[in-house]
Amino acid sequence: MKNIPDKKAFVRGKRASGKRKMSAAGLVGAILLVLYGVARPHINERFGLDLPAFTSADGQHDKNQPPIVKPPVVVASSGDAASGSGGAGSTASDSLNGSETNPSAVESTQTSASPKIESDSNLKYGLLRDLGKERFLSPAGLLYTPGSQEGHRLKHLERHTADQPSRPGSHGVFDGGMEAALLVLDTAYAKAEKGGAGVTKSEDQDRTIYTVDMGKRIGYVGGRDGNRRRKPMARRVRIVLEGNRVITAYPL
Repeated sequence: MKNIPDKKAFVRGKRASGKRKMSAAGLVGAILLVLYGVARPHINERFGLDLPAFTSADGQHDKNQPPIVKPPVVVASSGDAASGSGGAGSTASDSLNGSETNPSAVESTQTSASPKIESDSNLKYGLLRDLGKERFLSPAGLLYTPGSQEGHRLKHLERHTADQPSRPGSHGVFDGGMEAALLVLDTAYAKAEKGGAGVTKSEDQDRTIYTVDMGKRIGYVGGRDGNRRRKPMARRVRIVLEGNRVITAYPL
């Protein structure tokens, strides 16, 4: 009789061979998975990708994997393309990346602005330079010194920044307070020095009297007479000087 192979032995051999194949495939797969897990963070960081991580049985991310850090996205503006430097494009990229303002730039801006503030604070009424001994010089060269019944020519001029309805006759009043009055006088003095239309000049001993048409409203006429006439508009100014020293000035 011919030898008939044992069917059970054949089946057992086939199963063992299948298990060996599955074990080899599983080993290769495990090696690939380990290599993938190690290389994934570097690939993500290098190419800006977001490859999926392996999950454990409970569905959570592998805690041993390092976090994915994406490179910042920089959007270049048209200014970058044209100039090839920072310019407007650097401002746009800074805002996109959430960067803060450069502290040194803020400090330099404040430093450059401070001299002007200090300079203005040293000027009386923001205009007059203090020469000492209560003497003040305007940009146009008018000098304001102690004198008059009020004790100082500036105090006398200040009376012409508000109406005195009970004062007999007319009382010229400048619009805008002392700052505006001083600017009007500087403009009128510069115009008077040049002479020409709208300027009249007269002499009274050592005093020079200028009457200058400013071509626009600079105040009004008050006092008793002015109030009776409903405070007519004033567009001329009269300045009385001794050299460049202001004695009085008022609108007409």
